[in-house]
Amino acid sequence: MGELIPRQDWVLLSHRLIWHGRRICHARKPACGACPVADWCPSFGLGPTDAATAAKLVKTGPFS
Repeated sequence: MGELIPRQDWVLLSHRLIWHGRRICHARKPACGACPVADWCPSFGLGPTDAATAAKLVKTGPFS
């Protein structure tokens, strides 16, 4: 990862990955069909791949 991302962006990347895990890529049922990085994900397909079904799993509110 260090070769792909400049060092000054590492902290921001960390925060974005945490946000992604909390909002889209849930441990038990990821929203694969709503995932913006699904093309690169080796685990794609563990959750629903239909966009409408996956959209229902995406958490958008602060306490969702």
